[in-house]
Amino acid sequence: MRFNPMLMCAVVLFAPAPAMAGDKVLQGKAPDWVTQATLDPASAKGKPSQLIADYQYRIEKGEVFSYVDNAFRIDDPDTLMAQNTVSLTWLPDKGDLKIHHLEIYRDGKVIDLLANGAKFDVIRREPGLESRLLDGELTATLSVPGLRVGDILRTTYTISTHDQALGNEAQVLQALGSEPWRVDMGRAIVSWPQDEQMYWKAEAKAGVKDPELRNGYRYLTVKLPLAEPKEMPKDAPWRYQRPSVLRVGTYPSWKDLSKQMAPYYAAASDVAAGGAVAKQAAAIMQKSNDPLTRAALATRLVQDQVSYLLNGLNGGNYLPQRAEFTWDKRYGDCKAKSVLLLALLKQMGIEAEPALVASSGGDALPEILPIPGDFDHVIVHARISGTDYWLDGTSTGTRLANVADVPPFHYALPLRAGGSDLMPMTTRDETQPDLTITGRMDHSAGVDFPQLFTITVQGYGASGAAVESMADANDPKLLRRLAGTFAEQGGIGQGAVSSIRVSYDKENAIGRMVIEGIASPSFKWQDGKFVVDTGGPTDGIDFNPDRARPEWRDIPVATQGPSYVRIDFSMALPEHGKGFSLSGPERLETRFANTRIIATGKLAEGMIRGGAEIWQTLGEIAPADVAEAKRQARRIKAELAKLVAPTTVTWRWDLDEKQRQAKAAPILAAYDKAIAFALEDDFNPLVQKAQFLQGIYDYPAALAAYNQLIDKSPSAWAHLQRSSVLLALGRRPDAIADLKSAYDLEPANGTAFELAKELAYDGKADDAQKLLESLAVQEDERAGFADAQATVEGLKGDSKDALTVLADAIADKPENSDVLNSDCWFRGLFNVALDTAVSECTHAVERASSPAAALDSRALVEFRLGNYDAALADLNSVLKLAPAIPASRFMRGVVRLKKGDDQGREDIQAALRMSPSLATFYARHGIAPIT
Repeated sequence: MRFNPMLMCAVVLFAPAPAMAGDKVLQGKAPDWVTQATLDPASAKGKPSQLIADYQYRIEKGEVFSYVDNAFRIDDPDTLMAQNTVSLTWLPDKGDLKIHHLEIYRDGKVIDLLANGAKFDVIRREPGLESRLLDGELTATLSVPGLRVGDILRTTYTISTHDQALGNEAQVLQALGSEPWRVDMGRAIVSWPQDEQMYWKAEAKAGVKDPELRNGYRYLTVKLPLAEPKEMPKDAPWRYQRPSVLRVGTYPSWKDLSKQMAPYYAAASDVAAGGAVAKQAAAIMQKSNDPLTRAALATRLVQDQVSYLLNGLNGGNYLPQRAEFTWDKRYGDCKAKSVLLLALLKQMGIEAEPALVASSGGDALPEILPIPGDFDHVIVHARISGTDYWLDGTSTGTRLANVADVPPFHYALPLRAGGSDLMPMTTRDETQPDLTITGRMDHSAGVDFPQLFTITVQGYGASGAAVESMADANDPKLLRRLAGTFAEQGGIGQGAVSSIRVSYDKENAIGRMVIEGIASPSFKWQDGKFVVDTGGPTDGIDFNPDRARPEWRDIPVATQGPSYVRIDFSMALPEHGKGFSLSGPERLETRFANTRIIATGKLAEGMIRGGAEIWQTLGEIAPADVAEAKRQARRIKAELAKLVAPTTVTWRWDLDEKQRQAKAAPILAAYDKAIAFALEDDFNPLVQKAQFLQGIYDYPAALAAYNQLIDKSPSAWAHLQRSSVLLALGRRPDAIADLKSAYDLEPANGTAFELAKELAYDGKADDAQKLLESLAVQEDERAGFADAQATVEGLKGDSKDALTVLADAIADKPENSDVLNSDCWFRGLFNVALDTAVSECTHAVERASSPAAALDSRALVEFRLGNYDAALADLNSVLKLAPAIPASRFMRGVVRLKKGDDQGREDIQAALRMSPSLATFYARHGIAPIT
């Protein structure tokens, strides 16, 4: 639970390091200053498995001694596996590792493993090597011989650290673990001579008391674990969420820390006149007279020409290597890269200095103790024409267009000979987008057809550089995998990607990805009309922080940034845009919660064109401003323009076969291209094609697609889908076979209910009844079970038993709309018990959150009763809510013909295009259109 305080960005030579005094594991007794914990194995039963977690530190004359005592009871095989190997790490160039005890307590005896000859193996293990991190640590490991369940394993050791960079200064960081972590005896103690000036700080929730004076030393003691911290909102600034840490050090202020570190960077950035680094600076100066352009070119040089490598060896944790060495070897960590950049800027006469930053949690810096371990990164602060610039040699893609961007570190500590306080890194709007997204949509086939798309995503600067390796690799398989990911997460709904092209413009640091494919319709049926929200690009921008709890009401909301995203889209409309309209302003410029938005939308020449620019700023929203920011976010959503289709749109079922096939041809071609582009095991494009064919009522082609899908990747879902296609084609026995296959693969009761009903319609009511009797029905499945059972009974000719089943279900759930609707539908379908049916159906309509199904059922009852006006009113309501229901359209045609309205034939023709088996189904129940 200790922190290893270092700037985790240093450089190493690949040559073997020489042996140092600290590269051997020492053995000996614990230091005299340690207050050793007692362990009574006889009383350990019933206590937490970690019996001791004791962390003690002694700081003296710039050296830190860290003593650790850990004891674990081995309660089970998992704990045995976790504790069976002891691994201890230390920095050999800064001090020693000394083992005091390695003991097993068993059956009242102590087994001294060190005395019995147990030896640690010392290895240089670099877990971050793949990330170009060499931290310089050695690891001593030992597989504990003979350890077994029931034992207590105790390890005590001391690590000394005297950091070359800190000299006589010192620091300690100790994490203060909180409940629910459990330990029988836990503590952290830091001590130092009473005549040495020391400073300490921990989070207020840690409750750290002033140190005690004992025998000439001051002792700071914290008992562990701390109480479990109060839950914090996830969007609170880090300083509210950060874990408790005890920080102890010799630095009175940030200025003192800045002053101590500055000379290392000043010396390392001095370069010889006429040397290699000076020549690079001169070459940059030849390219431009503008200081800012020069700074951008110098930053690019360091980013592109010096690879990143961390080295913690030979004092490298805080000490930077010389600029000339870095340029010669062409590798370096954040310190080395910053020193090289600093040297270049100095040679060009640009005011610059190194600055320490925390890559995460920087908003907490003003509240914590000044010590080097607070920081993990170094950048360069330059001042050009009165403006502050923050240059990061370890980043990528810095160009003149984005050199002014401020990284999200909150604060920096400039390193100056006279010292410096923390400096706020004030953010500003970015002038170049991090990301641009351009969408070109072709929705000309119809409002209820899929749309073809070409989306171009461009990343700039660091965002663009992330694409460079992908473009260089030119790996078709990688692009196909990316297509699958985009189809799932790229916001295209039910769709597929047919191609991806990736390129990188190194000169401008722009990564480009062009994605082509097909997506689900943008038009949504809302309140009886088709609508497209032209503010779709801003959907991800929301502000709804939870501050309902009284203890949270005074906590600010952290906002992310800085970022700038630009989105541009255009859409070709059906019927060349005739009758389409735009509600809301063509341009909206507004802001909320550190977010600024400019959204536009314009309708012209059969196209809708629009876009959005979104700037987000790193910062906070004060508690008093949260409510108004929420209201403003909601107002923005309400004000965004919407594209509204005409009320008389042409639906796909209104088209004849030739018209539908003509509109479908380019869409099917895109699906075929996507199928060919996808990975062998990616069947999403084939699924989408099959569903599209089903959706345009080309059932033979849909069947062929589902056959292909089931051959390649059988699933319960695919069998269910194919069964519905087979039913539409009038092939009930084959549909039943598919339903059985689906149920075998995934025995869901919903599938069983459908299977039972189809068996009954196929004249196999006894088989259907046996299936239903075999089911274990959950509470939330009772409505579906009652519907299936009643249908089976009705088809057997036993309407009385069917009504009893439904009545029992209603008695069990008298306000459940699904149960009430099943009863209403059964009465209308089987033409029974109609005298009280309308009131029961109305009850179902009133209880439904989505009343279309209940309205359709009530219409059938009204039709049976000869109340054609009432039936027609209900069917009209259904088709306003859900126009794509073929059964309701068929019944509306029947009713209209009964009323002498010949337009009913158009309804029936459209319904039979959608579902050819409807005529047979209703005829089975004595319902047929007037001929």
